[in-house]
Amino acid sequence: MSGISINPFSTTNQAGSFSVQSDGYIQGMCMSKPSIRNELAGGNIAATETLPMWGGVAIFENINSNQGVGQQNTLGSNIGRALTNSAIAGFSVFDQSTSWVNTPQSPVSLGSSGQTSSFYRLGSGANIPLAIDPTFAASLSGGATNQQVSWDFNNQRIVPYDASTPTISVTSLTATTVGLVANIAVVAAAATNVQGIGDSINISGAVNGGTGGNALINGNFIVTAFTDNEHFSYQVPVSGAGVVGAITGTILLNQGVGALAVNILDVQVGNSMIVVYNPVTGFATWNKQGACALCKI
Repeated sequence: MSGISINPFSTTNQAGSFSVQSDGYIQGMCMSKPSIRNELAGGNIAATETLPMWGGVAIFENINSNQGVGQQNTLGSNIGRALTNSAIAGFSVFDQSTSWVNTPQSPVSLGSSGQTSSFYRLGSGANIPLAIDPTFAASLSGGATNQQVSWDFNNQRIVPYDASTPTISVTSLTATTVGLVANIAVVAAAATNVQGIGDSINISGAVNGGTGGNALINGNFIVTAFTDNEHFSYQVPVSGAGVVGAITGTILLNQGVGALAVNILDVQVGNSMIVVYNPVTGFATWNKQGACALCKI
């Protein structure tokens, strides 16, 4: 009986044919894992959000307040961007976020306030690719899966562990009320981590000379106007003039973030798709040479 000798390990694709390098991840697209697919949750994007939602964003989750007492929660939770580690409930994903919109100018699907968003909660075990600082990603390779990292709430990506970045003294907060919004201009005493509109900040130590109390002007806010990293503004809702008055106190801009509660399973640098959002045009595009870390949350 005749036969054909073959060594399958030496069989390759012909150079220049259909062999394509496919290693890489897509930010916010959960990896297939049958054991956790039923953990996928959905929520309503909060009306307080100033930016659209996309996959791979750290989110808070609040109980929906629009349902009556004793009624089943059929409306889903309210979700939005988390501004501190303690507020992170999970991460948004593109999976089954079918109501989101993309356009020729903005090929990344985006969800707006009032639409729904899919997400996985921390502790679900979902494996989600998240954007990572590319200069930091390579240093994780070969390290422990439980090594500490931090989350950049401004750029929505993983960065080196930052337990306690020094706070920055704020020289002044100046409020200007227009209708039902108080615009608060910040003048910092030194350069901050703020990079532009849409960045998150945390203010403490401010004393409100108006009727609205100190809690109104302290806490987590989104930058709404930006000149440079020492001069920018945020907004608070008010009921009218006098709610925010002259602002005094020992005012601080707090920049420490702490450890992100994820395990790093893998990193891919230069061959992953990450979201690039332009706050001026409102368009979101893909950087197809980005860096992602595969995270178990």
